[in-house]
Amino acid sequence: MTSTAVRVGLRVRPLTEKEIVNNCTECISCIPDAPQILIGADKSFTYDYVFHSKTDQSKVYQQAASPLLDKFIEGFNATILAYGQTGSGKTYSMGTTLNNMENRSEDEGIVPRCIIKLFEILKNREAQDSEFKYEVYVSFLELYNEEFIDLLNNTHSSKRRSQSQQVTEVSIREDITGQIYWSGVKEEICYSPGDVLNFLAQGSLNRTTGSTEMNSVSSRSHAIFSILLKQQKPQEDEDGKRGMKSLSSKFHFVDLAGSERLKRTHAQGDRAREGIAINSGLLALGNVISALGDETRKATHIPYRDSKLTRLLQDSLGGNSQTLMLACVSPADTNFQETLSTLKYANRARNIKNRVSVNQEFAGSSVEVSQLKALVSKLRLELAELRTGQSGDSSERQDMKAEILRLTTERDTLLMERELGEWMRKTEDDTEAGSESVGSHRTVKTHPVIEGHLRTIQDLRDQLEDTQRQLKTIQDQRLLLQKFTQPVHKKLTTSNSTKRHVSRSSKMRRPIITKSTSASQRKKYKRISKARLAEVEDEGYVNDFQEQDIVRHDEVKESIAKVRADIRKSLQVLELVKVSQR
Repeated sequence: MTSTAVRVGLRVRPLTEKEIVNNCTECISCIPDAPQILIGADKSFTYDYVFHSKTDQSKVYQQAASPLLDKFIEGFNATILAYGQTGSGKTYSMGTTLNNMENRSEDEGIVPRCIIKLFEILKNREAQDSEFKYEVYVSFLELYNEEFIDLLNNTHSSKRRSQSQQVTEVSIREDITGQIYWSGVKEEICYSPGDVLNFLAQGSLNRTTGSTEMNSVSSRSHAIFSILLKQQKPQEDEDGKRGMKSLSSKFHFVDLAGSERLKRTHAQGDRAREGIAINSGLLALGNVISALGDETRKATHIPYRDSKLTRLLQDSLGGNSQTLMLACVSPADTNFQETLSTLKYANRARNIKNRVSVNQEFAGSSVEVSQLKALVSKLRLELAELRTGQSGDSSERQDMKAEILRLTTERDTLLMERELGEWMRKTEDDTEAGSESVGSHRTVKTHPVIEGHLRTIQDLRDQLEDTQRQLKTIQDQRLLLQKFTQPVHKKLTTSNSTKRHVSRSSKMRRPIITKSTSASQRKKYKRISKARLAEVEDEGYVNDFQEQDIVRHDEVKESIAKVRADIRKSLQVLELVKVSQR
């Protein structure tokens, strides 16, 4: 996973006829050969792309949208977000108007050009590689008055917004990886650029528009046109084996409704309520952009859930997506404040960092999947044990572990039997096909599974022999210690009379010597005390060792029982192999 910044492009539309009649002047000037603009007398902004009022549609696509299309085909998610005030040219730049669908022209926007180029690249790859497969799905979603509407679903579009129960089926979800998706949206499969453009035209007809003082054909909702691409590409792994790589990526084209002021649009009734809903969603979007673009606030809470619009764009802003924000502005001096606000938000969006990665689907075998699942379960169990902080296992946990071990062994045995059966059938087919050329002297190679099983049996037998040797050593030590402890007990239980008798006899046998000194007597008593102390300590050590010995003896018996059980199961599998070879 790599980090990439949100790219920002600025597009300035020409003055409208109404603005020219009202003698409006341009408050924005573009610096030639530099992605920088000047507004007013002392404010300048720098972006990734700057398109002046005379820039044609093809240049906007080539410089800003084409790099994202390449990333989309490589398996990355991509988003193009058109942002700006009402009447600034967002819908025209995106190319979702109906007059672009019938015949191709220079006025085609970003969406039709991306669609045509996408199928052109996919067709070429399919012609070059017969194993390459792909599928294209499209969906068209509208956010109107904070309610989602599926523009490709006739049941949603025919029953208009007055019936709220018809628009509550679409909902935003989040998967286990944290990526955003929506449920209840109809996805249509497409086989050609014409199919995609037809669905785009169908959804545009169902989209809500209205007339205001600032824009005669104003979009009254946020629209999200999405393309889902699924690919299967041939690839070679590290061992040189040829396999298939599955990729799944999404491209979102977001045409936002323009921000507007009620005192300038003179909207009333439904138009006023629509404007309030639009501005509230754009305000939440601005707060998210400000939070993500401010270095001091990145560690704090990002208010994605303040609006359905920001929740929908969570992946595009700070998530897993290659994102382009196309800010559209008006050059008229009467729109100076709205234009300046758009420039500030676009400048903050450049500081947003997205964490992007290729959306590759795992296509391993069932055995690999089972092994990975078993490994995950084992790691989760170990993690739970570490979190509890308990050094010893309870009896219930021991029973669960034993049951898991038994089931795992049975599963592995069944898998090996299945693989052995398939190998034996393949060997029999090869033998029947090549018996005449090979003759009677034929060497059959042992299957790797059998070799591994034989090695396992040998290891278990070696382990059993080692355990038996350890058990014999422990038993010998116990016998030796029992012999050693008998005289010690006898010495400790001797009566006082016996001691006096021993002392008298020792005096009788003592030769006549010179008078002993007090120093020699002290040495004698010290030796006697040390001997008695050693006897007592030896007795205590022997008792402790005997207790430890009993515990070790039980553990050795348990390990021997387990090893014998494993050997019996292994021998059963080998008997099955021998029977099948006959």
